[in-house]
Amino acid sequence: MDIMYLVDRLEALVNSSRRVPLSSRVMLEEEELLALVEQFRKTIPDEIRTARRVLQDRDQILKSAQAEAEKIVTMARERAEYMINQEGVLYLAKERGEQVLSDAQRDAQQTRQEIEQYAVDVLSNLEQQLQLQLHQVRNGLTELNGNHFSRP
Repeated sequence: MDIMYLVDRLEALVNSSRRVPLSSRVMLEEEELLALVEQFRKTIPDEIRTARRVLQDRDQILKSAQAEAEKIVTMARERAEYMINQEGVLYLAKERGEQVLSDAQRDAQQTRQEIEQYAVDVLSNLEQQLQLQLHQVRNGLTELNGNHFSRP
């Protein structure tokens, strides 16, 4: 279940509840509120698991990028050795191999940075959503606690 859906249900519950005359307070059905709180408890771990999957995906992509970079480096070295053996042009082979190695390292670094930025963006967005929802839940609980303590 989506957290935003639960927040909407909580808001609807508050909006549809009876108002206490001459105050900004509302009376909520305890069972409905507790059911929503229980659904929040079940849903938030799902959101956290999603964030963990994003981190795992990021790690897998980083590993894949590293493996690809190593493959490119190996191919560059093999190509350089081949050029040395086949053409006897040691200087050109070494220069070209270093260029390929440099390009591969630069590409791998750029890929890592893009992946890390993507992960940061996704996690930051998730953090903002969770903070907003936690704030709304706390406001609801504060409102409910205020109603609970103000009863005669």
